[in-house]
This record gives sequence, C-alpha cells and structure tokens, in this order.
Amino acid sequence: MSVTDERSREGSGGRGSAVAEATGIGVVGFVVGLVLATLVAAPLTQGTAAYASVSLVAQYAGGLAVAAFCLSEFGWSLSRLRLRVPTARDLLLVVGGLLVLFGTLELTTSVLELLGQPVGEHSISRTAENNPAVLLPLIPLSILVTGPVEELLYRGVVHTRLAAAFDTAPTVLVASVVFAAVHLPAYYLGAGGSVAASLAVVFVLGVVLGALYEYSGNLVVPAVAHGVYNAVTFAVSYLEITGGL
Repeated sequence: MSVTDERSREGSGGRGSAVAEATGIGVVGFVVGLVLATLVAAPLTQGTAAYASVSLVAQYAGGLAVAAFCLSEFGWSLSRLRLRVPTARDLLLVVGGLLVLFGTLELTTSVLELLGQPVGEHSISRTAENNPAVLLPLIPLSILVTGPVEELLYRGVVHTRLAAAFDTAPTVLVASVVFAAVHLPAYYLGAGGSVAASLAVVFVLGVVLGALYEYSGNLVVPAVAHGVYNAVTFAVSYLEITGGL
C-alpha cells in the first residue's frame, strides 16, 4: 500500500491517532534509553569519559530496541524507511545538509538572542566544563551511534508513521516537535539560557533534517549529517574549553 493510499485510509480522524502514536514512540524511545543508560552506567563514576560513553551507548541501544519493535509491529521493512546504500548525490547532500545545519544554527541563535532569549547549554556541556575529556569519545560515537539511531527512530519510524496521515510539510513539522520535546531534560539540566530557546533551535534543526530526509529519499543522508554535526559540535567545544581555539 502506498503512502497516499494510507493517507486516504487514515482520513482526518486518523490524524490524531497518528500524532499520538508518533509522540508515544518518541517518548518511549527516550524513556527506555534513559532507564537502560541509568542502569548500565550506574557502577561508573559520573562526570568521567567512561560514564559518558557507556551511558550514551546504552541510551541509544534502548532507542534502537524501540525502533526495532515498531518495525516489527507495523510490519515494515527497512526499505519502507527509505534506507539504502548512499550514492554520490547522497554524499553531496550530506555536505550541503551540514552547511545548512550550521548556517541555520547561527541564524536561529542570533535571532533568539536579539529577542532576548539566549540559547542554553546541553547538560553534557556543563559536565565538560569540569572534565573536557568526556567530549572526546562522544565525537566518534556521534557518527557511529547518535546520528544513526536518532534518525532511525525520529526521522525513520516517527516521521514515516506521521506520513501515513499527513502531507510532507506537517509530517516534518510534527516529527520535529517530537524530536525537540525529547531533548527537554538535556537542556533543563543544562546551564544558563532559555530552555524554550534551546528547544526552538532543536526544532528548527529537526526541520532541516526532516527536509533533508524527504529531499534525498534516503535515511542515511540525515543520519550521517546529524552524526557529523554533533561530532563537529563536540570537537569545537573541546577545543574551546581546553584553549585550542
């Protein structure tokens, strides 16, 4: 059944159900990951590189498990999520996507600051101020774990579920709201700035990733762009804290 056929079948009455399901998937993916990370990393000392690494891998193992469960429940194959080997065009789109992500970050941050809403720091930044070494393992893990798993769950499963009930634009927007919402704890526990402004930035970046997913037609493109974006952000933060920049 095509996405268009599914939209017809869902109708307006099914849109609320689609939003509820998509939101539930996003929240459950976050909660399961958080619980798993807390349990697995409990024996380790907080604020260390080992703790940051183990908790991150455990958190996304939980998210991956939720995504796999959803695929099984919905009877979807990976091809339904438009996951395929990237082409040369896809790689160019990754580069272009990265430029748009960083440009969007600068523009959105500047506008929010002009409005008197400075963007706050992620909770990991607060930890890194005391121990910059926690950022080093997060650089490769962003590319290998964070980008792929978050995009599989939020652009792949959540976005695809919404696409069965909505056209492209509202699908991207609603998926980005869910994506931003699950980042609330990270910025609430962070330092300084406005939590609302921070979530607004995440939402806008989510829109860029969603648009990249739709335009490329390949989940690998936003997954790689997301991972590299996070990796560069961590690398720059490390250099700033240690005086390398």
